[in-house]
Amino acid sequence: MIEAFFLSLAAVSLAELGDRTQLLALLLAVKFRKPWAVLGGLAVASIGIHGLSAGVGMSLGQFVDDQILGWIVGALFVGMGIWVLIPEQVHTDDRPRETGRGAFITAMVTFFLMEIGDKTQLTSMAMAAHFETIIPVMMGATFAMLLVNAPVIWLGHKFADRIPMRTVRVLAALLFIAIGAWVLWEAGFNQG
Repeated sequence: MIEAFFLSLAAVSLAELGDRTQLLALLLAVKFRKPWAVLGGLAVASIGIHGLSAGVGMSLGQFVDDQILGWIVGALFVGMGIWVLIPEQVHTDDRPRETGRGAFITAMVTFFLMEIGDKTQLTSMAMAAHFETIIPVMMGATFAMLLVNAPVIWLGHKFADRIPMRTVRVLAALLFIAIGAWVLWEAGFNQG
């Protein structure tokens, strides 16, 4: 069990370096300026996605066609990209809400969706299949996600006052739309 934890930690950490999740972590930290809420959302999403990956992810491929899953995920990302362009509330200085609840929920949902079909999810699936265990793989993968993304979240929070929120919204929207278009494009090529 210890081997499964540490090998999952190492494999997912390597898979996560330079991944689009780090850019999302930075954008959410700058947008919300609530690093603990963003980190908490990442933690819950990681537990969920890697638990799902280790537990039922391998069998999911038997029930849902990869192309259909790709179309669904791609459409969700394009929709999220459009949604991000709409400010949550009208503020004179475009500051985020005072509570961290919105940041937590947004981070949790977007990180969860971002990881669907990602190399880190596939890595945790492979580790669970190899070690035939769920909890150590899920924990190792979750700690890896936090280890690699926490510094990005804290740096984004620290420099948030220097970055205009309109720019953050536009960049986030472009990121989501690009990811959605990429997933839709890949789904189109997976026609069987």
